[in-house]
Amino acid sequence: MHKIKTKLGLVSLLFVLFSFSVGAYVDSPSENEWVNFRIAKKWAKQLHADHRTTFYCGCQYDKQGKIDLNSCGYPIQKDKKRAERLEWEHIMPVSFWGQDLACWQKPLCCDSKKKKCYKGRSCCEKIDIEYSKMEADLHNLVPEIGELNAMRSNYRFGLLPHIKTQQFGACEIKIDKETRRVEPQDKVRGFIARAYLYMSDRYQVHLSDSQTQLFMAWHKQYPPDAWEIERDNRIADVQGNHNHFIFDYPKGLSKNNFHF
Repeated sequence: MHKIKTKLGLVSLLFVLFSFSVGAYVDSPSENEWVNFRIAKKWAKQLHADHRTTFYCGCQYDKQGKIDLNSCGYPIQKDKKRAERLEWEHIMPVSFWGQDLACWQKPLCCDSKKKKCYKGRSCCEKIDIEYSKMEADLHNLVPEIGELNAMRSNYRFGLLPHIKTQQFGACEIKIDKETRRVEPQDKVRGFIARAYLYMSDRYQVHLSDSQTQLFMAWHKQYPPDAWEIERDNRIADVQGNHNHFIFDYPKGLSKNNFHF
């Protein structure tokens, strides 16, 4: 497998971009390196180096991670600093699979200096290898406006016909705090569905019947576009596996072929 070097100067960044164009990578990580969300975010940044566009709204951002909100017509809601900052969002939220783990529910991790024990995400990152692998899976990570990442929280996806489409200016995402639901714009619905179906199938994360029905419908209705396919190939070259809901499309459109 080819690999990308961890530290990128100007020369190595140009090499990465060249590598993307020919489908080659250098210095891909060992399996142990992937058990780390911090490292995964660095790799995600490199994989998107020539496609700096936020996921939900399509905002442009620079190599330092500063977002041009004017490029997508996103109006700042409350937090200007976070609105202009790029963050890496888990399409399937970490709480979706983490909240049932012992390390999430019980204070199994202890800080000897602070003489305090803790639980939740920080604890699971420290002691649960399988959790960390899932948290660092690049197929589930996308670049997003920090403020919008916070507002989306861990809400589930669905349809919100009662919400006005101008809720976030030119960005056609809808968020309902009362029902804790998010309706994304059409062009990312298939992408979202395939991320959820992939995470569910690969890691045996349970999806309800209604969620499975929704995501299978979006999966069929909104096929992968050129960027989603290219991104899947790049991730496979580095991480070592495809999202087969993308790679094998249009095969496998039946939920009977997978383990939800």
